Amino acid sequence: MRLSAGPRALTASGGLRAPTPPAGMWTLAAFETRRLLRGPLLWGAAALCLGLRLYAVREWLPDLTVDPVSMSGAMLLLAAAAMLAAHLAVSRDTREGMPESLGPLPGRAAERTAAAVVAVVAVSAGIAALTMALYLAARLAMGPVAGTFDPYEALAGVLAVPFAAGLGAVLGRWAPWPVAVPAAVFLLGAFTWLNGNQGGYGGWFLPVVLFHGPDWPARPSGLHVPYLVAAVVLFAAVALLRHGVRPARLAAAVTAVAVAVPAGAVATAAAPGQAEMNPPLTRGTEFTARLVPAPVRDRYFGPDSRRCEKRGVVTYCAFPEYVSWIPLWASAVEPVVEALPPAARGRLPAVRQYSDSWWMAEDHDERFIGTFMMWGRAGARDAHRTALAARLVNRFTRLEARTSAGCDGRGQARTVVGLWLLGQVAPPAPAVESELQIGGSLFETRLSPLGAARYGAAELGYARELLATPGARERIWAHWDTLLAPGTTIERALPLLGLHPAFAPEPVRGTPCS
Repeated sequence: MRLSAGPRALTASGGLRAPTPPAGMWTLAAFETRRLLRGPLLWGAAALCLGLRLYAVREWLPDLTVDPVSMSGAMLLLAAAAMLAAHLAVSRDTREGMPESLGPLPGRAAERTAAAVVAVVAVSAGIAALTMALYLAARLAMGPVAGTFDPYEALAGVLAVPFAAGLGAVLGRWAPWPVAVPAAVFLLGAFTWLNGNQGGYGGWFLPVVLFHGPDWPARPSGLHVPYLVAAVVLFAAVALLRHGVRPARLAAAVTAVAVAVPAGAVATAAAPGQAEMNPPLTRGTEFTARLVPAPVRDRYFGPDSRRCEKRGVVTYCAFPEYVSWIPLWASAVEPVVEALPPAARGRLPAVRQYSDSWWMAEDHDERFIGTFMMWGRAGARDAHRTALAARLVNRFTRLEARTSAGCDGRGQARTVVGLWLLGQVAPPAPAVESELQIGGSLFETRLSPLGAARYGAAELGYARELLATPGARERIWAHWDTLLAPGTTIERALPLLGLHPAFAPEPVRGTPCS
């Protein structure tokens, strides 16, 4: 394509040609659009933020309550690239002597600015929408989907990119210095990060509000969208005001301010604060459902907060948005249930999903074993299955520590039986301390695959032998009560299990499991 340049003309390749008839603003906008689409800046940033985000969630099942918010944070990379692209495009006619200078192009400076703004806002918004769509499509393909999808959150993540492009256009006209964009990106990124859990430093006037828990109160996402749209219009108008005050430009700026300021202010006021998401506790205060904010309490602690269904002999209760994960929980529980004696299956606890942020207020009693608001896929799946199965195993073996220091199950027959039961789900593994993520910001410290109980090579070796021995299930069932008694040693249990001494006993280290 060739654009007129008065006495000279600029082509798409950057060269100058002989004069041709003047080109209008939309022709210039089309020229800028092609430059942006052919360039690597925006596409490279989009690929980077998409790849980094997919890598970060590769081991977790999709939760549409938080996925669009998390992706919006990652798209700040694309927003920074759009800001730079807008700054370069709008300030090009100020860089004398550069082969890509717009100085020789036809029309007034205002037309050149308008063309660059239209192009960079449209292209950046389109690439952002494609990136968000690809991310959500990839997440939908990653397994059973949970959570509630808020389209406004996804749309706000897209609009954050033209927001940054509009700001880049303002800087390009009012501060066309090379340092302007890096400084703006740093300040905007710092305020966005410090804003964190909606704790101030910009509130909902920022393009993105980072972090959202699956069980946090609802965010004012619907108000954030018109704020971002109005901000883009405002930035475009301010960039054009650099070329003089005109009624249309001034009216656009005033209208945009009239929409953006109330929308941002109302959204900031309506957003849940720190106290609503993390109520302050004093020493000795018992965390109960009474301390949970009312909207959260009704949703996660009310009588209809969970949907329960029975699969086999076990009842599973999940929050409505997470019912699709019940088969995954059942895959961890049912093998253990099938290995239990028939008489023991009559007192099985229900599997109950606990909230992420408010788990301390849940009912932790013998009627339930708790499962989580996030679930692994790929490598993390086995760790979650093992952790849930261990909770059921420990209800029967009573290998549950009374303190955070855990207990030592060496020398006890019930430790071997517990590892055998757990082996129905995952091969027995050595007792290695690990930290398992079971929530957005919630981790569980595990001293071994059995949870809080430690064991040694002897218990692990005998459990592996049991799993490889035909008839082991019948022997365990026949001596179930004896084997699970805390006082039954491994030496006494070996004849009952049909095993021979093969491992040297190890001394108990720490507090014995009692």
